[in-house]
Amino acid sequence: MHKVARLLRVPVFGALVAVALALGVAPAAFAASGAPSAETDASSTSVDRGGVAPVAAVPGDVNDFSFASFDARYGLGIDAEGHSTLTTVETFVAVFPEIDQNRGIQRAIPLTYQGHPTQLSLTSVTDASGTPREYESETDDENLIVTIRGSDYVHGEQSYVLTYTQKDVTAFFSDTNDDEFYWDTNGTLWRQPFAVHTTTTTVPASLVGALTGSTACFVGPEGSTTPCSIDRTDQGDSAIFTTRNENLTPGENVTIGIAFQPHTFTERDSSYLAAGSSWVQLISTILAVAAAVFAVIYRIIGLRDAPGRPVIIPEYTPPPGADILIASAVMKKTPRAAAASFVDYAVRHNIQIVEQEQDAVFGSKTVYWLRLLTWQGLNPSEIELARALFGPELAPGTWRELKKNDTSLSKSIYAVMQATKKRALAEGYLNSGIRLAGSLLLIATIVLAAIGFVSGALSLNDAYGGGLPMLFFVLGFIAVFVVGGAAFRNRLTAKGSELRDYIRGIEMYIDWAEEDRYKMLQSPEGALKTGVNAPDWGQVVKLYEKLLPYAVLLGLGAEWAKVLGTYYESLGNQPDWYGGGSGAFNAYLFASSIGALSSSAASAYSGSSSSSSSGFSGGGGSSGGGGGGGGGGGV
Repeated sequence: MHKVARLLRVPVFGALVAVALALGVAPAAFAASGAPSAETDASSTSVDRGGVAPVAAVPGDVNDFSFASFDARYGLGIDAEGHSTLTTVETFVAVFPEIDQNRGIQRAIPLTYQGHPTQLSLTSVTDASGTPREYESETDDENLIVTIRGSDYVHGEQSYVLTYTQKDVTAFFSDTNDDEFYWDTNGTLWRQPFAVHTTTTTVPASLVGALTGSTACFVGPEGSTTPCSIDRTDQGDSAIFTTRNENLTPGENVTIGIAFQPHTFTERDSSYLAAGSSWVQLISTILAVAAAVFAVIYRIIGLRDAPGRPVIIPEYTPPPGADILIASAVMKKTPRAAAASFVDYAVRHNIQIVEQEQDAVFGSKTVYWLRLLTWQGLNPSEIELARALFGPELAPGTWRELKKNDTSLSKSIYAVMQATKKRALAEGYLNSGIRLAGSLLLIATIVLAAIGFVSGALSLNDAYGGGLPMLFFVLGFIAVFVVGGAAFRNRLTAKGSELRDYIRGIEMYIDWAEEDRYKMLQSPEGALKTGVNAPDWGQVVKLYEKLLPYAVLLGLGAEWAKVLGTYYESLGNQPDWYGGGSGAFNAYLFASSIGALSSSAASAYSGSSSSSSSGFSGGGGSSGGGGGGGGGGGV
């Protein structure tokens, strides 16, 4: 109810004018200072202050008026299902000043009682003779706001009669063991006094037998326990309860209470399944979740990769016919593709990697530069990545620093990787992930989730099920995301599965102990495949260099660089494609540098995936403690 307070204003300007006149200050001074001027018409009065031009009387605040009376007539009833009903006729007699200040009043009527809606329906707004009055209504979170006004100003006594109906206006109270009609009447949020306040509550014959004889009346501001009189008379078979109070000050309310035998009325069932909309939400959510489960099964069975090798065997040479970019797409390692490609270009002597120390705010930091040696030997896709690094001309000797979060490089690499995925599809490594079954599943799940959202919002708005509608909102949205992620997948073809298993063989070989690698190189099969007559360490170094890009792709770059660095140390040599500072070659530092290079390249590529511009709700009574009530003000 407190939200109504924001509709009411504090009278200030009228008081300032009164003070000014008392001090002999001309109202024109206020006009000169920027204060708003009064509206004038034939009914305005004027004041002559010794030669000062007449000025129209300044209206006060729209809340500067009073009520001669408030009368509320409540017709309590019961429907066929046992729910309490209420028909209310409120008559406000307002007394407005004779100046042009008000065009009407505003009434705020609470929409809920005991946490549930009362199905408030405004029937009519008239004057005392039954002539309709102009009005408009709107709702906030708690109230129906009825603004009753016309285009003309109103003066003197004006009557406003509001008629409205409600349902479920009684409640069972365990402390009294009674059903009670416990109702606020005018409400505690009025800024105006009420000279006379009366209520009449009619209990029909069908409910008179259920009366316990217990009644209550409280008057005053919110929380007041000041009692007032409530009288009963019988008219025919009906019981009539009346109250009369006088001189209510602003903010004072009258609350009435009439007790009935327990469970006279059927209480509103606010459980989740009491609403038809909840059943709709429940069924649609179950179907959406079922679609998500089916999508997962479809992914496992219908979108599985083609079978690959029955047994993974170790491999120690790069896969024939596939570059590192295609390998990254097949292995789902695209975030590491850039770093692996840089190392690949280096060991193939297309670029040189240079590590440098730079001064920083706190000590020094390591930075990495790439220098283009030649683009010869690169395939078209590799050339595009080289252009992303060194520019379209690919001029030998061009340098590129790997900076953290390099947006320009990120966008270029992202474009290359998107093209790589298309190339993997075109070259037969992958099958398209967009299929009719997956599309239908996603569309159905989105529709079901939308139905669940709308129906759940209705249940939530009508206070059914507490937080359950929100829970089903979440389940519906999760189902959409699960289907979107599971029902679309680029499956590996037989060619793609063969490449995947080949690279797994490289990973197996990298993970092997040193002794096992030696044995493999010395085996007839190893010698035949590699042309290495181990232990010719110079040739072994070259062999291991070629696997370094795949080690980086697989997240094993630092470990493999340490193995490679050990061989360089044994030869008293160092890679001609890597400049790692001065001094004797150190295998550990070399491995650390390769790991740092991979991280630096990844950070330069970070955020690239977001750069794409395309893609897929009994004894403790008091005033203000019941239902109804509300407040209002002038307009």
